[in-house]
Amino acid sequence: MKPFLPVFHSVMAEPMEQFVAGKRTQGYDYTDQARTLGYFDRFLAAERYVGPALTPDLLQRYVHTTQTLARYSRRIRLTSVRQFSRWLQVRDPASAVLPNDILPRGRDSERFFPIQPEQVAQMMAAATTVLAADPLRARSQHTLLGLLYATGLRIGEALALTPADLASDGLTLRVARGKFGKERLVPLSPSTHAALLDYLAFRRQYATGGNTSPLFLTAGGAALTRAQAYRDFRRLCQHCGLWGRPPPRPHDLRHNYACRRLALWRQAGRDINAMLPILATAMGHVNYSATQRYLHVDAVALQDASTKFHAYVTRHTETHP
Repeated sequence: MKPFLPVFHSVMAEPMEQFVAGKRTQGYDYTDQARTLGYFDRFLAAERYVGPALTPDLLQRYVHTTQTLARYSRRIRLTSVRQFSRWLQVRDPASAVLPNDILPRGRDSERFFPIQPEQVAQMMAAATTVLAADPLRARSQHTLLGLLYATGLRIGEALALTPADLASDGLTLRVARGKFGKERLVPLSPSTHAALLDYLAFRRQYATGGNTSPLFLTAGGAALTRAQAYRDFRRLCQHCGLWGRPPPRPHDLRHNYACRRLALWRQAGRDINAMLPILATAMGHVNYSATQRYLHVDAVALQDASTKFHAYVTRHTETHP
């Protein structure tokens, strides 16, 4: 499957396409960065900017539009624009570069929304009624939710899967194009394999493509998009009363997978530090530091549970001395 490439529409559409293509020839996947560059493209189109070069005033106005974003999201968007502006200036010295000191600094707090297995099951069950207008899309979302929670896949990795990526023995799932272009095999439990087989049997009633077509589809055999997946996830969360500030995202299923895996290993008496490389491989992390942050998240979750339990005991002790 070809890597995702957003459609750019502004006066900078052609340079942006060349920039992204150049990054990919260097071995970068650049899917997420290309998507965030699309925000800048839409800004240019809305501004009716005619170019040909970027100006400091234009870049500053775009920076202003990102002020309401969380620090991490803002840094990601501005980093993509800075990289593009540097690339563009090499070709046109008159074009301005987004200053590096504009990028938000500081350590981001861990964004984590705890989701329990029974809540995931409730959302999966609700998909058939909330999305009843499109039975194939409803079943796709039902299966996608379970797969993300059971394997820790990134949403982009899951949406890029094809039926051919499921091993014939049912033991693994092939992620052909993970983050940074890395390929890996993800282990599957028997129950997850059985759920995927059930979904494939249902999918054959609607799908006309072969084993290399997208795994998750909507009506008419169209591929389920990231925007649809996010929109349906929000609807299902609201339907099931799963909400908060900040609200849950599909990526939180990946976070919960990691923390649940650590908790199960801890219950089994395993050496958590020794198991981290296994978790890192399964999740497609480039280095262990990305995996180690789940130790912090898991500790925070344990502390939160301890605090709630202490409050519960104190309250009932005062009520029933």
